[in-house]
Parts: sequence; C-alpha cells; structure tokens
Amino acid sequence: MQKKSVSIPVFKIQHKQDKKSVRDFHSHAGYEIIWIKNGEAKYIFEEKIYHLKKDHVLIFKSTEFHKVSLSENTDYDRVVIMFTEDFFSVEQPIFKKFKQMLDDLPASHGLLHLFMWRKSPFEHIIDQLLREDSNIHGWEQKDALELYLTELLLFLSREMHSSCDQDINYHQTENETSELLLQERILKEINNVWDTNWQLEDLAKRLHFNKYYLCHFFKKEFDMTIHQYILQRRIYEAKKMLLDTDISINELAAKIGFSTASNFIRCFKKYVHMTPKQFRDHRNVHMIR
Repeated sequence: MQKKSVSIPVFKIQHKQDKKSVRDFHSHAGYEIIWIKNGEAKYIFEEKIYHLKKDHVLIFKSTEFHKVSLSENTDYDRVVIMFTEDFFSVEQPIFKKFKQMLDDLPASHGLLHLFMWRKSPFEHIIDQLLREDSNIHGWEQKDALELYLTELLLFLSREMHSSCDQDINYHQTENETSELLLQERILKEINNVWDTNWQLEDLAKRLHFNKYYLCHFFKKEFDMTIHQYILQRRIYEAKKMLLDTDISINELAAKIGFSTASNFIRCFKKYVHMTPKQFRDHRNVHMIR
C-alpha cells in the first residue's frame, strides 16, 4: 500500500547502504540520479528494466511509473540525488538542456557506466555535494549546492551525449539480457490491457505461457501479482488525469478499466488514503503523484 502524500524536497542527496525501498510502483515530482557504488538493483519502469550494477548511474524523471527490486543476497550501496526544478533560484541553461536531453531519449531514462576515466571527476562532484549538504551552517550553502548540482548535470549531459550510441546491455551476460527482454515483453503485454476487462487466460496465451507459471514468474520477478500491478498502473494514470484534466470521476473510472465509479473510488482511497475528489482538490506539483 502506498504512503500518504508528503511534500517532496526540492533537493536531497543521500549515501545509503540499507536495503529499504518503496515496494510498490510510485512516482513523484522532479528528477532522480542513482549511482550504484556497490552491489546491484533492478529498476523497473513502465516497459523498461535496468539491472544496475557497480558504477552504473541511472538518470530519470521521477514522474515516471517506477519501482526498485532487490535481490536478497546482494548489497545495495548507492548515492541517491532527488531534485525539482524549484531548487534553482534562477533559470539555469544547463538544467534546461539536461531536461531536453531526457525528453529526447527514447524512454526518458539515461544509463551510464563509470569507466575508470569517467569515475574520478564524477566522484569528486558527488563528494562536494555530500560535504556541502552536511554543512548546514555553511555560508551560502544553497548557492553552493546549486553550483555543484549544475556541475553534475553538465558532466552527465556531456557523458550522455558522448555515449548515445552505447549498447546498454553490453555489460550483461547473454542470459541476463534474455531475462530482461522477457520481463519487458511481459510488461508490454500487460500494459496493452491494463485499462480493459482483461483475462489472465488471454494474456497467458498471447505470451505463450501457462497461466499458472506466468503468475508465479511475475510474482517472483516483480514482487507483486499481475492484478496488483494493474491496479497500481490504474491509480497512477488516474492521478495524472485528476491533476491534468477536469474529466468527471465516472468517466475517469471507465477510462482506466473500472466497471463502476464506486469500485474506483474504493481502490483509489485504499492506495492514496484520500478520495479522487480530495486528491484533485490538492493539486500541487510537490505532492507525490
């Protein structure tokens, strides 16, 4: 179940070694930069999955439908940076171009591998950000953080431009690549039916799976059932429509696959802890979306 809506900080950087993560698919305002210092994690988006390992850097819009999946016997040592456009006190050309770069990517995600010659300058900028963030009484701390974050965005944008032709799967074994492609194929099929009166038998037939094995495989790989995934996708889409349109609740419920508005309202309240009307009344870009 999702947490209640909370304010999203305009800037946050953390070096974390615990294995705590949001279990459900979620989204919120802003952008995220994830650097895996050691260990591994699987970042799952709507139709794209990244198996991140040591010295991978993932960049993405936090508004994307996403979750993290962790293996039991591996480390998850990472630096997480979250920020919103409101963090910048003036219009920042580097940030503007960084946003455009993400928009121009096929899936609005960027993945880099920090080879030895890339790692040193990147690590230096991260260390500056971590030190400055902990120096809460430092003179002009906010301005310093803006400068260092801008430097990081410049570095990442340059690296992305110079690496645009790289194969994201070059660092993975053939088996790993095959597994990710299968998982992505399953997600794509489910994303074709999430807003319909879908049937498990039909889904399994299109994927050439036994329906019981499909359920088992999905639960093992995504740590939730297919039904839970579809409900979370529906709630995600409902939030966007509630914030971006004035469509009626009845019409919205039908558009996202609910048989009745009352079923939609009950499900929405279970996940978001408020009714769709209350959520719409709280239109705010800093609320979890």
